[in-house]
Amino acid sequence: MSYKNPNWRLALFSRFGRENKYLGGGVRFTTLLAALLLLSACAGLPVRGRVGMQNIETRVDSETARYYLESYLAGKRNDAALDERIDRVYQSANGGLPDRRELKRLSDEFSVDFAALYLADQIIHTPVNRRFRIAFDHAYNYTRKALPQDRVKLPAAAADYEVLVVPIYLYKRLIGSGADLAAPRAALKRVGLTCHFVETQDDGAIEANADLVAAAIRARMQSGRRLIVISASKSSPEVALALTRLEPAETRHVAAWINVAGVLQGSPLADEHLFQELEFLVGEVDVAGKESLTTLRGRRRFDSFHVPEHVLVVNYLGIPVTGSISFWARRGFYSLRKHGPNDGISLLSDMIIPGGVTLADLENDHFMRGKPLDITTVALVLTVMRWLEHPDGELVRGPGR
Repeated sequence: MSYKNPNWRLALFSRFGRENKYLGGGVRFTTLLAALLLLSACAGLPVRGRVGMQNIETRVDSETARYYLESYLAGKRNDAALDERIDRVYQSANGGLPDRRELKRLSDEFSVDFAALYLADQIIHTPVNRRFRIAFDHAYNYTRKALPQDRVKLPAAAADYEVLVVPIYLYKRLIGSGADLAAPRAALKRVGLTCHFVETQDDGAIEANADLVAAAIRARMQSGRRLIVISASKSSPEVALALTRLEPAETRHVAAWINVAGVLQGSPLADEHLFQELEFLVGEVDVAGKESLTTLRGRRRFDSFHVPEHVLVVNYLGIPVTGSISFWARRGFYSLRKHGPNDGISLLSDMIIPGGVTLADLENDHFMRGKPLDITTVALVLTVMRWLEHPDGELVRGPGR
């Protein structure tokens, strides 16, 4: 295999990264990743508990995190000094979700896994998030059984909706990686939903791609259907910026936006080593695209976002801990721990649009390998449609109603 042939990188990716859902790893560090996987498989302290309405059996990075999950959250208060410290954390909460600074402070005071689990617990303590979680779990369990048999029954109002999918960074070059969101798109079409795809510049700047997304949203104005937009990772800030730039009349048909693991405020990895490894894999990438993913640009851009109030925003993110981080996210996960809890690419709090509904999955990280993407995507869209059709809070759970 000649290194002068540009296709050699794609061949290497196909061999080592076919199962990855978002970003692959270069051959240069594949051996290192494998070693890390073996060494860290037994890292941490074993624990079993329940947080965020989810059961979890994993390993965590400290005795404090283990006590928090196994005892404190279960109502078994048998360490008075630690209980008092954790109580103060809850008492100081301002009613909103902790931001990156608060999560970093908790990471330093307790541990990174403690901060991640605390975020998961705070998410579910928000009534609207809890209600959405219940609805999603019902839809997921239904879809898990019905989709393999092609027996998914859409709500009666489904004919009034269509879906717009925006792909992920380097989706044209990371062949077989899932970055083109082909599996979710196929699943949506399989159950009978109308699904459109936005052709963005795969290594382009977020600002430039936002114009392409805006044009695609504008093009659906006359369809007569309500639009549900789905984005993931880098395409989420592209959607947020597109919705910010569009005129009110151009977004009236947009009913919801599902933001999956959105790198909304950039990634510290983009400030460091990420692109050297990506370019080894896919070749030279657009400098403007690289710079648009830095935290300096990302946080400044995030402050400018203004998503129309009528658009239902669903933030769907993975919250991994030491024992649940996947092979592909592990290297980034450990690199970013100095900044606080993260999903292997982005800091957890930086992926959330305030004012939206937030759904956290303890089985996933940024690469969303913990659950089947086809089932998850269909379940998310079913939940969103039923949520929109029943804004009074009385959700209809029946699959066909």
